[in-house]
Amino acid sequence: MPYRKPVVLCVDDEKIILDSLQEQVLARVGDRFECEVAQGGEEGLEVIEELRAGGQDVAVIISDQLMPGMKGDEFLIAAHKVVPDAYKILLTGQATLDAVRNAINHARLYRYVMKPWREDDLMLTVEEAAEAYLQKIRLQLYTRLLRDINNLTQKLSGERELNRLIEKYFESLAETIGFTSAKILVEYPQQGLNIQAIANTLNSYAKKLQVELYDAYVYPDKAKQLREEVQQAIEQAMLEEVSNLLVTPIRLQQGARDLGYVVVERSEAVDFLREQREIQNTLQTLTSQLAISLENVALYHTILEQKKELEDSIVYARRIQRALLPNDEIIRYYLPESFILYLPKAVVSGDFYWFAEQEGRYIYLAAVDCTGHGVPGAFMSVLVSNALSYAVSEMGVSDVAGILQVVDMQVREKLQRQTQGEVIQDGAEMGLVQLDLQTGELFYAGAKRPLLWYTGGQRQEIAATPRAIADDPDLFREVPFKSHRLAPQPGDVFYLFSDGYADQESAERPRMGTRRFYELLDEASRLPLTQQAAFLEQRFRDWRGSLPQTDDVLVLGFRYTSKGTSVAL
Repeated sequence: MPYRKPVVLCVDDEKIILDSLQEQVLARVGDRFECEVAQGGEEGLEVIEELRAGGQDVAVIISDQLMPGMKGDEFLIAAHKVVPDAYKILLTGQATLDAVRNAINHARLYRYVMKPWREDDLMLTVEEAAEAYLQKIRLQLYTRLLRDINNLTQKLSGERELNRLIEKYFESLAETIGFTSAKILVEYPQQGLNIQAIANTLNSYAKKLQVELYDAYVYPDKAKQLREEVQQAIEQAMLEEVSNLLVTPIRLQQGARDLGYVVVERSEAVDFLREQREIQNTLQTLTSQLAISLENVALYHTILEQKKELEDSIVYARRIQRALLPNDEIIRYYLPESFILYLPKAVVSGDFYWFAEQEGRYIYLAAVDCTGHGVPGAFMSVLVSNALSYAVSEMGVSDVAGILQVVDMQVREKLQRQTQGEVIQDGAEMGLVQLDLQTGELFYAGAKRPLLWYTGGQRQEIAATPRAIADDPDLFREVPFKSHRLAPQPGDVFYLFSDGYADQESAERPRMGTRRFYELLDEASRLPLTQQAAFLEQRFRDWRGSLPQTDDVLVLGFRYTSKGTSVAL
């Protein structure tokens, strides 16, 4: 609903005086106010109720004191209860001090004027009262407007979907400055922003809008027409002062570059409560936030695209890493009673297991824990896996300690080549087992990862060499990897594992620790191998609870059965 002018109400029992007052008021402030008259206090109260019902404010009340029935001070006190913000002026030639005092104390009387009055003096008083009312209303309006602008800019700043951002911007304009039509033209191909949008007000009272966004590629004619209309509005605004046409650039904060323009057409009716400068400032404030939000939207979508590319790459990397892992069926072919518990923390993992067969006589099984997890650990896992295959398949090394030595040199050489001599912080821990299918002997070598051996119901820990693959160069020279020769019995159970299981945190404790993990393996070793993976996984999830997984988890287990055949172990 368009804003209606506030009213100056004149109340007197003599019609000739009312007609004169109305004529004088309209001549003086008629550009900003309407003027209504009432013959007597009772009729005056009725007029006030009618105005309020119609959505009009009573700004100034001019009342005679001596009237039949309700006196002037009594009327002003009654009116004050209904319209307390109205400025009251009392006209009288016979007012007693008690009547004036009564109106001042109970009706917040603004002025009283003695009869006969001079027209200029009375109208100056009326004009001052009207201007004081407008200033008070403007202050209330601007206070509310500042609060609304703050809320609206926050809404704009939080929007990441382009179409909804444009709609919210139009809604913000409708809330704060009002318009019949508003247009947005943005052409910023560097950030993928090409926007042609128009909004029309269908219902100004309910602030109902019709918003249309045009894709220049789909609707080239509409986009061209909008571009021409915006350009015409810019030229018109530069050539002449048009109160109902506002144009402002959409300007980037960085580099002061204009993304485009906003054109706002407002009603022809003058909104005398608001200055043109304040309306323009409001438009510029909201448009500045629009520019920032458009940059954020463009950046947000760029980040989303990069994130998707990265996620796609990581998923592809997982496929590659999975392809590097040995086929579980092959492992079960050689080790029928075995299990693999493999729980990566991220999409890709720094932990991996490795299996190989050599010369039809030896089989190898390794559990490897590379530095880090996720993508860095996964890249390291490719280096270590390739180095293991190189040592066994290409060099033909069969001694487990010798295999670790070759892997260590291979990984160290590649890392130093990439880091150009910098100190290496990356590496890998592993436990490596070799089974001799002819003799039934088992050989083990470890790089900081032990082997657990359950024989005769007792647990034995076969200690690893206390250094990792690609570890400190001093340890490389001083601490060679050591091979252990074992003579297992049928039914013995062996476990290889990374440190992820024992390092998992819970709500009660910072980490599970090696002792609790070994106790879980004690329990698991008494179960059939087919049940152990599920048992260990459930216990792990129970321990973790709602906390996130701390590290990659890998546990390998197998039961030694007999010797002399490739399918017996």
